[in-house]
Amino acid sequence: MPQQSAGRRSGIIRVVVLGAGAIGSVVGSLLAKSPKIERLVVADRSLEAAKALASSLPHGRAEPDRVDASKVDAMVDAFEDIDLVLNLVLPRFNLKIMDACLKAGAHYMDAATDLALAKEKPGDEVKIPPESLQLEYDSAFRDAGLTGLLGMGQDPGISNIMARIAADRLDEVQEIEVRDGDNGTVEGYPFASLWSADTLIEEVLLPALAFRDSRFVRLNPLEGEEVFEFPSPVGPLTIYNVDHEETNTLPLTIGKGLQAMDFKIAIPKDLAHALLVFQKFGLHRGHPIEVEVKSTGEKVKVAPRDMLAALMPDPKSLAGRAKGAACLVVIVRGLKDGAKAGWMLWQTLDHQECFRKYGFNATSYPVGAPMAMATEMIARGEIDRKGVYPPEVLDPAPFSKYLPQFGITIEEKRLA
Repeated sequence: MPQQSAGRRSGIIRVVVLGAGAIGSVVGSLLAKSPKIERLVVADRSLEAAKALASSLPHGRAEPDRVDASKVDAMVDAFEDIDLVLNLVLPRFNLKIMDACLKAGAHYMDAATDLALAKEKPGDEVKIPPESLQLEYDSAFRDAGLTGLLGMGQDPGISNIMARIAADRLDEVQEIEVRDGDNGTVEGYPFASLWSADTLIEEVLLPALAFRDSRFVRLNPLEGEEVFEFPSPVGPLTIYNVDHEETNTLPLTIGKGLQAMDFKIAIPKDLAHALLVFQKFGLHRGHPIEVEVKSTGEKVKVAPRDMLAALMPDPKSLAGRAKGAACLVVIVRGLKDGAKAGWMLWQTLDHQECFRKYGFNATSYPVGAPMAMATEMIARGEIDRKGVYPPEVLDPAPFSKYLPQFGITIEEKRLA
């Protein structure tokens, strides 16, 4: 932990929740109840959004602040006298926030990496996955005595921990599969993203990263269509290869001879096909273009992806309306005592039950809850490793111990 000021109690930390969206709301609500938090700042580019979240928490427990994640110097000022910054804004700002944390002397944690930094085309071999750009900060953070914990949500996050648990039980790891499925629906919407629509559109249309024959390669967007049988109550769903953080780090950290690893997510087939059509027209692009409004003749600049995202409902507004369940599965196969062996670990939450218990659906809650959990672990000194790293490099036992306290249970079965 950064050096404590005189009179501060050990194990009590000051935290900035940067981003007042759906995940920031989960983290803020949990940390507002934690005795380990001395000061809680809710920060966002929109002061109104920050005030709205802060005012929804117990009176006097959080303070709002306007922070623009594109401006390093302003963030350094905002992070002064702060122990930990939880980055929950769009991952395109990660490196600037990490720079600000280094200058301010604050620990750093996030839930996603900027996958759009990848420049390879489908079929290309990948020498450096995008998350490596964050991992390159490792020595600077170690020299500063700071922790940078990357991808500490659900997936990435819980998925990485489950992979490590299973890998530790094998002598040799040959293959890791991460599968994300959600059969949730919202009445009145043919499709509603329960997480950032901007991130959804960008992420699934990037050339997917995979690890095959012990090397990183790029696949076509939404390649590898198949039906996967998720544990009950989710059941069979159509899944596709997409770019994801686990594929960036697990092949670098798990070891034990890992030869293959990929990530697939469930997406309705009609949406997958529509997104591929949108991509052909350039509607997935995030840079503004000038558009003439035919009804008025006015010319405006808008990013096509922003327009698509604006046509979808705000995930925060859907918190209690989603019905169904979400399931995260990790399968690890390899050898034990010379024989084929494997494990399947999974975690499931029902949207309505999750909302009744925690006030959030089963998409946003399990992303924010592990970050709140890890924040308390940092406060207690249970995460004290310095440098920048993903969660699977840490001992998974404490995570397994504390996750059930946040309503997240990992189930498992041995594979033949």
